Amino acid sequence: MSEQPRNAAAGQRQKQHHKAAQQATGRAFADAGLTRKNEEFMFQLNKQLEAQGAPADKKAEWLQATVEQLLAGQKDAKTAKGLFGTPMAYAHELLHPKKEEVERQVNTNTWLLAADNALMFFAIFAIMFGVLAFTSPKALSMQSHNGNAGITAIILVALAGGALFGFLMKMIRPKVKADGSQEKRPMWYRVSVIVLGLVTWMAVYGLATMLPDAINPQLNKWAYVILGLAAFAGDLYLRTKFNIANALFGGQPRQNKR
Repeated sequence: MSEQPRNAAAGQRQKQHHKAAQQATGRAFADAGLTRKNEEFMFQLNKQLEAQGAPADKKAEWLQATVEQLLAGQKDAKTAKGLFGTPMAYAHELLHPKKEEVERQVNTNTWLLAADNALMFFAIFAIMFGVLAFTSPKALSMQSHNGNAGITAIILVALAGGALFGFLMKMIRPKVKADGSQEKRPMWYRVSVIVLGLVTWMAVYGLATMLPDAINPQLNKWAYVILGLAAFAGDLYLRTKFNIANALFGGQPRQNKR
């Protein structure tokens, strides 16, 4: 037998084998309990996956998963087109999945939480005293002693609050068990920890207000506002940069595309 007839015979056998395989696949779809339209969708999807070069193992996996979804959808009168669109488009989607949006890893480092809290506390107190100096100048007269409005007191209170509440947030966070599940701390424990933290913080605040003016000077009202806004901007940058999740001031994890 010459080379050309041999190649023609081999090609014919390959076509017959391919046709038999398609018929077997069609019978499998018919036996799966699909509606006529869903059978046709699966038949066309199979052809499209082959035409677009789907690996055999992946193709079988995708077809089986699609059949299961169609069977579930049939119970609610959902059509293949409604679920997946056209066979060609769905085959392309299976072969070229869209990049999913995934949540960046949430940062719960205690020191970062402390820095986040400290910056926010400083911003709150500085802006509050700056606004108070504008609205009630006599209340924060530079001639009288106002220890609570001194810059050193504000810094100490902010640092103490940041460290305390950064540590407290870690203490009241749910415990992670060995199997990966989380267990909430008892309510009495969480309340006790927060109350203890508040009492300690108030004690630091009280001591800081007693500092003499020489080491706890009161600043100009504009200085308070500017420093407060700078601290607030720094805190926003810190949260964005490190994706800090802070239960105290409601920091939300950002999302990033993979």
